Amino acid sequence: MSDHSASLEKDNEQSLQALGKFLLDEHQVSDLEPKSLASNSENSSSWQKASITFNDAELKGESIQQRVMRVNASANPLLEACQPLLRALSEMPAVVDDTSQAEVLKRTLTSEINVFTVICEEVNIPWKKMTIVRYCLCTALDEAAHASEWGLNAGWARSNLLNHFEGDNDGGNKFFLLAGRLSMHPHEYDDVLDIMLRILALGFEGRYSIIEDGDRQLMKIRQRLLALLQNTQSKIASELSPHGLPARDGAKKKSRLNVPVRTTLVLFLLLTTGIFLWCKYHLLVQENTLTARMDALTRLGFSHPTSEGRLRLAVLLKAEIDKNMLSVDENEKQSKVVFNGDSMFSSGSADVRPEMVAILNRVAAEIKRVNGTVLIIGHTDATPINKPGIENNQILSEKRAASVAQMLINAGIVRARIHIQGVGESQPLMSNKESAGRAKNRRVEMFVTY
Repeated sequence: MSDHSASLEKDNEQSLQALGKFLLDEHQVSDLEPKSLASNSENSSSWQKASITFNDAELKGESIQQRVMRVNASANPLLEACQPLLRALSEMPAVVDDTSQAEVLKRTLTSEINVFTVICEEVNIPWKKMTIVRYCLCTALDEAAHASEWGLNAGWARSNLLNHFEGDNDGGNKFFLLAGRLSMHPHEYDDVLDIMLRILALGFEGRYSIIEDGDRQLMKIRQRLLALLQNTQSKIASELSPHGLPARDGAKKKSRLNVPVRTTLVLFLLLTTGIFLWCKYHLLVQENTLTARMDALTRLGFSHPTSEGRLRLAVLLKAEIDKNMLSVDENEKQSKVVFNGDSMFSSGSADVRPEMVAILNRVAAEIKRVNGTVLIIGHTDATPINKPGIENNQILSEKRAASVAQMLINAGIVRARIHIQGVGESQPLMSNKESAGRAKNRRVEMFVTY
């Protein structure tokens, strides 16, 4: 390992940025680098894998060579090389009518990522930079696809881009840890940080999409990255003339010109008019370009879904979660709420406790907001029961599920959107031999899909 690499590792162990402080993350950095960065041997094999994808005729094709020439001529070769992938991320369709189109899109993106890898090799972009950018782009593209209904229906997560190229599935965490580590060497990795900032600006959220106050923390991360890049660029500019001397007062006085006020006003008006016309022209050009893209998307059969928001039951029921009365597990399209049976019902009873009515009303209001469908499943322990009207645990579980459903109906949920099921003691979470296990098994599960 070179002196520079050793210094980098030492800084990563000691710096607050290496511990994720830069990105508001309190967890220690572990397993940070993509698997393709693990060793020099993997380094060379990764290049070979990309090269195998294209034969000599394709590498010498006109389109590839033109892109290589364009990248070589660019002031920021790495950004120019990944422009098609950034554009694909910005134009990811919200709805795809046919799942077969999702497979076509995945194959197209896979091919473009391979082209990006080959172009980086051709223009001698450092392998480590290429791999980090590829890792981040795969993560962002996977998130954009998986967040859509067509991505879920097409099973995108089972064969995502990140796993295909890097053999990893933790991009939502490692993206931000990579940014924190690279920010310790902004002069060396300013082009990589610039691309990561662009990915964030295009809507990538990663781990912050599922935590409370994630939007505000993402805003802070973007602001800090932008300030870091601006500060890096200003330092580079000042280093171009380190021995510059300020002009003396006498020289300043000689260089002053006595320009009439009227002439100054005329020049100012001309300059203002020119700037206005220039800005208007470029806005019209951009408007025409966006209109053409929107027309193209319309012809492909894409449509924009109506936004119904997402459930925030984990925030809404935080006090009850802290009291171990219930638990909440949420993702993009479904929320699962597990009510402890002892908190919701008296022993052997199917009537909801009065103190739980207000909680169920709050849950019902959130379900109405997103127009969700509800599946309620009642569970019991294995203790036998034989009461009038409740001859066994199966009947008790069904009656408890029905009681919760009736509370939601009373709160305004349409009956047709609610389904109930009782499974008795057939699906225990823990052993029924101990009281703690039996208490865990007495529960009501609510699945909200939207």
